Amino acid sequence: MNTKTGTYESRGLHLSFGDSGLGAPLLLLHAFPLSSRMWEPQVDRLGPWRSLTPDLSGFGASETNPETPEINEMSDFARDAAALLDHLGIDRAVVLGLSMGGYAALAFAEAFPDRLRGLVLADTRSGADAPEGRDKRLALARDVLEKGSGFLPDALVPKLLGAGTKASNPGLVEQVRGWVADAPPAGVAAASRGMAARPDRTALLAGIKVPTLVIVGEEDELTPPAESKAMAAAIPGAELALVPGAGHLSNLEQAETFNREVSRFLAGLKNV
Repeated sequence: MNTKTGTYESRGLHLSFGDSGLGAPLLLLHAFPLSSRMWEPQVDRLGPWRSLTPDLSGFGASETNPETPEINEMSDFARDAAALLDHLGIDRAVVLGLSMGGYAALAFAEAFPDRLRGLVLADTRSGADAPEGRDKRLALARDVLEKGSGFLPDALVPKLLGAGTKASNPGLVEQVRGWVADAPPAGVAAASRGMAARPDRTALLAGIKVPTLVIVGEEDELTPPAESKAMAAAIPGAELALVPGAGHLSNLEQAETFNREVSRFLAGLKNV
């Protein structure tokens, strides 16, 4: 993997990204509370595509907004993604978002539909949080600012990974725990509040006009397959792929299957 790293500006922030490959652009938006590191099993393994892997604001090497540090809305992440395309002189890209990255991808589809060549929604949902879910996100934001990120692995990783992964792949479990522990508290809090505030974008689905793949781990407890099936049914012509043996982080837990399904979908976009 030969990934170049760079920085660009959006909303007055210095944001980081990786850039690998020479094909058509594929923009990968990461999950909460990880960073672009989570895409290591995908970069250079999805066919002849140019993989762009930004660290969303507040994660990895990217800044969060010092003027409004309390929240990063999903529409903010979408604006940052569009700014990265502008920075690189790219008109359109396929956007692949997983979990929180999927929320940002839907916000991008809403704000910048003409910049989409295709869409991949992985282990995510279009609906807003229920009141209980919003309250949990806001409580997590308060806790991480008070206590730091040390408690996050125990709180989050059991929900992020499927039962099979936790039983059979201790190396991946520890890797994800390390990534979660590294998450900057300010970025975690801002993104958690942003996810709590996100609107229901289910009505957007029927108007998506680009080829779309919805992919989900069969053991995903956070965004269960039934929700992905409903989302795929609402998007005209969308494909649905289930990843056996994977939970919420399907790209990491069953990378070979995930890559095969995404590569198959991308191969059909050559003339789009």
